[in-house]
Amino acid sequence: MNYKEKKHIPANIVAYRLFKKKLNRFTRRILGIISLVFLISSFSLDNNTPTANEETLTVENLRDLLESEGVQHADIVLRQAIQETGWFKCSNCSLSKNNIFGFYYKKKYLTYDNWQECVRYYKRWQDRHYKGGDYYDFLKKVGFATDPMYVKRLKALSIN
Repeated sequence: MNYKEKKHIPANIVAYRLFKKKLNRFTRRILGIISLVFLISSFSLDNNTPTANEETLTVENLRDLLESEGVQHADIVLRQAIQETGWFKCSNCSLSKNNIFGFYYKKKYLTYDNWQECVRYYKRWQDRHYKGGDYYDFLKKVGFATDPMYVKRLKALSIN
């Protein structure tokens, strides 16, 4: 048999090989889709659902944690969290990352495992940057918010 001659493969074997190849592609796609669905379903759409060791984010729970962590000016900081998250109800803000104060780095919101970790981060941030004096003036100086009405809005928030 000369190298130019082709080997004759019966049509049923060719059809079987093509079918097997298409079945493998189809199986890989289905497995990929199933994996993707499983991955998506493993993420909760409601990031505020508490796990066994964390509480739901409420004004009372936040106030208690701010005080227990020793955050200075807890009443103002509480107002900041409310302002940043729209009373903990925003859907397109840093709350989805458990970032209740809107902290960001390189134009991206920081992400926390839970809102309590964000409070602890705020405490460390405050300890590094706040050296005393009027807290509202401090927030203006450090540029906590770019909105010139930020402090006025914080003062106007009524929380009881």
